[in-house]
Amino acid sequence: MTVVGASLPTAVADTVCDRMDRATWHVARPDTGASLLTPWADEATKAAAYGFTDPQGTPFRSSVTPRVGLVAVDRMFSSRINDFQWVVDGSTAQREALAAGYADQGPGFYASGLRVPGCTRAIASFVRQGRHRYAPAAEAPALLAAGWVRVRTAFHAPLIEPSTAPPADPVFTFAVMPDTQNEVNSTDIRFPKRVDWLVTNRALLDLRWVLHSGDLQNWDTPAHEQFANMSRWIETLEANGLPFLAVPGNHDTAAVCPGGSACPNANTNVTVRDTRTWNAYYPPYRFGLQGVYETGKSDNGWRTFSAGGVGWLVLDLELWPRTGVIDWAKNVVATHPHHNVIVVTHSFLTSKGAISASNGGYGATAPTTLWAALDDFPNVVMFFSGHVGQAFNTSATAVDGHKVAMFLQTMHAPYTNPVRLVTVDTRARTIHTWVRSNVDRSYPVGQQDVTRVYPYTATISLMRWVR
Repeated sequence: MTVVGASLPTAVADTVCDRMDRATWHVARPDTGASLLTPWADEATKAAAYGFTDPQGTPFRSSVTPRVGLVAVDRMFSSRINDFQWVVDGSTAQREALAAGYADQGPGFYASGLRVPGCTRAIASFVRQGRHRYAPAAEAPALLAAGWVRVRTAFHAPLIEPSTAPPADPVFTFAVMPDTQNEVNSTDIRFPKRVDWLVTNRALLDLRWVLHSGDLQNWDTPAHEQFANMSRWIETLEANGLPFLAVPGNHDTAAVCPGGSACPNANTNVTVRDTRTWNAYYPPYRFGLQGVYETGKSDNGWRTFSAGGVGWLVLDLELWPRTGVIDWAKNVVATHPHHNVIVVTHSFLTSKGAISASNGGYGATAPTTLWAALDDFPNVVMFFSGHVGQAFNTSATAVDGHKVAMFLQTMHAPYTNPVRLVTVDTRARTIHTWVRSNVDRSYPVGQQDVTRVYPYTATISLMRWVR
């Protein structure tokens, strides 16, 4: 019987460690969180065809050939639930997998069945709803918070340390657009002028991406004029390679009819989830989403970035999200422990900067519920919302004591085109933000190129980033 977990003598540790020389890829399914491990890069890429589309990098090293001191780690597969297990050949875990109907596909790679002092770390197996995930034992707290249960140490392998490349510039900027529902007419210059300014000043700001916290449009019509206008203006960002991500507000759904009020004789609890027009104009691929809650819909999705020498994940969530969406969001956060998560949802802060306890009367949950679901994750660092009030900058303290910055930008500006700029300094641990506009339509035609900085400038210090 193979025993996993004891230690090798120090005298042979270095030799065994050197024999594990192949970076091993980890790809996960965004819907279930299940793992696929492989030492072959092309297999990791091709796994997308089977739903494994969430790359987790190369967390550890293994061997592709049998070597003295290593054991075969067999790949077990259940076609019934599309789930893999990686178990040491001859182990109790292998027998349990066979009894559960998993087929043994042979060695996936070779690793150590024993702890190698000064070299290896335990790679643990976790289970949730019958699916299996594999991660270094140090990542257990985040996975446990997302509902995974640790089963056992699966095998031991040396972790791949971060690159020793020269440090990246720690300072960068991103932009967040407020509710732009009053800028939808084809003759209104404010939205295209805002976009042009962002593109023109991209290099100066080191602008990495542009977000929108909802109510991009005001309402829909049979000809979808407002969606067509906004979609066309956003193309300027796309043509210049500036990533753009947006979440639907209530005015972007079938809950709001022409005039801006709730549609008569309609169940708003249902129509607020009717985003067919939204997704016709803004499908997931347009935002570059790497994972979504519902196939073909961008209402809830995520995308990763690298900036300031650390990883970032923008998590877009629907208005007053359903409990299933919140559970999905927890899994996304938990399975990206080395990404700093920026949550964007249309309603979160009140006009006075408190976390709202209201679901608007027709949402599924209140923002306080969303915060309670995410406040124990060490990698959630920012929230952005709109819907009410003007603008606000504040912060809250997560369960582990780290600071989470929270920003409101709604504005509903009648004449100007405000945009929030957010400059992050990962070395100084600060976020500096300001709101500015470059058009004022209250001036005569030909004199409307007016710059204004709003009284919402702030610097939030003592932030903490995960790496």
